[in-house]
Amino acid sequence: MQNASTGYGPAFGPVFGRRSFAQQTRLRDWRAPDGWPLRTLCCLPEGDARGTVLFLNGRGDFIEKYLESYGAFLDWGYAVATLDWRGQGLSGRLGDHPHKGHQTDFDILVSDLAHWIEDVARDFPPPFYLVAHSMGGHLALRYLAEHNGSASGAVLLAPMLGIRTGGIPSPVTKRLARWMVSRGRAGEFAPTQRPHGAWQSSALRQGALTADNERFADEVWWTQQNPALALGGVTYGWLDAAFRSLDRLHVPGYLQRVKTPVLILLPELEQVVDPVAARHVAAHLPQCRLEVVPGGRHELLRDADTVRLATLAHIRAALEGAAHG
Repeated sequence: MQNASTGYGPAFGPVFGRRSFAQQTRLRDWRAPDGWPLRTLCCLPEGDARGTVLFLNGRGDFIEKYLESYGAFLDWGYAVATLDWRGQGLSGRLGDHPHKGHQTDFDILVSDLAHWIEDVARDFPPPFYLVAHSMGGHLALRYLAEHNGSASGAVLLAPMLGIRTGGIPSPVTKRLARWMVSRGRAGEFAPTQRPHGAWQSSALRQGALTADNERFADEVWWTQQNPALALGGVTYGWLDAAFRSLDRLHVPGYLQRVKTPVLILLPELEQVVDPVAARHVAAHLPQCRLEVVPGGRHELLRDADTVRLATLAHIRAALEGAAHG
């Protein structure tokens, strides 16, 4: 299955730990059309694959955070492909400091995703399924609206379809970000945002993400092993780009272009993104089912076992349902 254009080769018999890669994992730098380096992972199960899961992580995430989940997909018989988004993980960073979560336009992220999927499809078996977390869920939805028919099904986990902005009302934050960008200050940290540091390992942050102490500690462990994985808060530029991309979802007819069956999983205890916005989006998708995961926090696949296993059961049922039409 080696393809000279991609460099992806077979990887059989994978066994992932939360803090270790399978020996046969293929990690490589993939180049976007503009030459930007994006780090990717691909792996095949033993035997014939039932299809390929394209896993899309969230803002500030990196490939290593979801090794345990890749193992589950592989156990079910699916190939797995994932990437570090432009500007985070070990892909090329943006901004004037590596800890700044910066962006100027989410269109480039959608473009990266489309070209990467096209590349993966040369080597890996159809059908293709998107499983996407948070910001990845937002980008997956945009991809489906703009590249209809490329995926057979999608599961969006706590998707970023609206941004919670703390004590500052969202419309005010949106106008502030736009104004700061217009003043040439797009690269500055937005209010309350800061470089990577003690906040990332704080109990307050854990409470929003997961009830599982050990899984939360895995992220800290990985950034200690490789500080280049660390990313801090977002800039005004990222906020402005995110709000503009969210506005795209509300253009008349845009969501109706998504013909792919979509399952949205909302954590019951969501504190990071806006679940009301997710419900609004779900109501406008032609083929969408929305489920609330009891007791779940934002990182459903890294939560306590009761939540994680329930989430995996939903994902598996959705993949199998999409495969059978």
